[in-house]
Amino acid sequence: MSNDRKYYVIDTNILIDYPDIVSPLDGPAVELDSPTIDLTGAHLIIPSAVIRELSSFKKEKSERGSVARLLLKRLNRLRRKGEKVTRAGGVPKEYTASYNLDSAVKIKQRKQLLSIMPITKDFTKEEGIFFSPSSDDMDGQIILTALIAATKIDCDQSIQSGLDKLTILTNDNGLSIRADIRGITTSGYGYKYPEPYTGRREVTVPKDLLSLFLETHALGLEEWEWYMSNQPALVANEFIIMHSDEPIDGYDPKEDQYFSNIGRYDAREHAIVQLKHLYEFPVAPRNPGQAIYAEALAEPSISAIVCTGPAGSGKTYMATAYGYEACKRNDYIEITVVPCEDRGNTGALPGDLEEKMDPSIRAIKDALMVYLMDTDKDIRKGMSKIGKGEPKKEEEVFYVPYEEEPEEDSLKNKLEDRVENIWKNWFSSIPVDKARGRTFPYRIAFYDEFQDQNARQADTLIKRIGKNGKMIITGDVEQVHVPWLDQSHNGLVYASRLLENDPEVAQVHFTEEEVVRHPLVKRIAERQAAQKRQFRGE
Repeated sequence: MSNDRKYYVIDTNILIDYPDIVSPLDGPAVELDSPTIDLTGAHLIIPSAVIRELSSFKKEKSERGSVARLLLKRLNRLRRKGEKVTRAGGVPKEYTASYNLDSAVKIKQRKQLLSIMPITKDFTKEEGIFFSPSSDDMDGQIILTALIAATKIDCDQSIQSGLDKLTILTNDNGLSIRADIRGITTSGYGYKYPEPYTGRREVTVPKDLLSLFLETHALGLEEWEWYMSNQPALVANEFIIMHSDEPIDGYDPKEDQYFSNIGRYDAREHAIVQLKHLYEFPVAPRNPGQAIYAEALAEPSISAIVCTGPAGSGKTYMATAYGYEACKRNDYIEITVVPCEDRGNTGALPGDLEEKMDPSIRAIKDALMVYLMDTDKDIRKGMSKIGKGEPKKEEEVFYVPYEEEPEEDSLKNKLEDRVENIWKNWFSSIPVDKARGRTFPYRIAFYDEFQDQNARQADTLIKRIGKNGKMIITGDVEQVHVPWLDQSHNGLVYASRLLENDPEVAQVHFTEEEVVRHPLVKRIAERQAAQKRQFRGE
């Protein structure tokens, strides 16, 4: 009887990020969200080394610890109470033929088999496998599991026959390289997501339609659909950048500091409404992306903003400026910053919690510093003198052989004191692993670098918003720092997809042309975008 079943050795990172690969014993299987690999009918093999690693995680008071406990409980219940299949007992027809691995458990919901495979020192001798990694070499243990499993898949065939039917599922590049050297197929695993939703569209419209919008400050849905019948349906809080097909007398969009040609689709009013909060926004927008972001931040009916785009476009700066001014107006009681970048265990750093958090929140404090440079009269007066000192004549130059101590009231000290004072009054920060279970009522919850969260972590964090609160999520999918995440599979993409087309959510995407930090940063972003398009063959 032929064996057409596919075998997958599962790495720890796959189980932690996608625990629903393993279905519970009772009840329906949790539907997987467009998986990159269909595991229906497969035989899942979990190395005993992976079980040991999960056991080491279970004591952690973190998201990873919670998932590890869930998986161990689920696996233990399957092993103890699930229906077992053994070589001696034969294999039912629906589970296909020639089952030669040690005892497995049926997962009926997906017609799968599940084995937890122990490794002993005698295995390598018995099977003639000349590979003996140490017990603390996790990657080596997973590779050894795959090699031994391959010898058992088709007992009457060669090890190569088994390897042809077996794949290691891992998102670890190092393990993939080591497995490939030994002739073992590897594959990443994740969920298929469509192109990220940008929250904006740029369209050419008839002159009459834009003229009407400029005059009345709104367009009814019926008017839009009558003029623009070829356009896709509008999405809640989608921003429409309109360009006229003919010049309009007295209107030049390049000179319009209030971006009157941009509208937001208000799904509750069934109308595209003009931007109305730029007049009082603390930062003057410098491009359409910033105008859209400012409107989303300041609009009271919008409770959550997902903002993506390249470094230097103003994602953190504008959110910080808005939050600070909103708290001063008593719109909120504070801004709770939850930095989401991957910095390891915060508890291992020296100092109290505030000192431990400082490296992670430095970008927010830097944004505050820049905002003060732009808006504070005294600070601006001091800044105006920088770089404008007149050079002395050559014969008058006096060289000091040592570096003078800075004055106590130096501009740098003034800035840092002001920032620290503002932070104590209006801001707080907590590590991402401490946000679980929290609620943030009457607060702005600010999640920066959200691309470094996985889907499960992201799901937990976006549920922390409290009564009369606002949530700001920012990040750049081009700068993923976690090895098992990528541009398509990360918390930022997950949140964007989950929150699309909700009347309380706005999504903002900055383009490479909208980078404002420094001309060099803009050119770098544009070159990276060009390289990406070239790679895709566009």
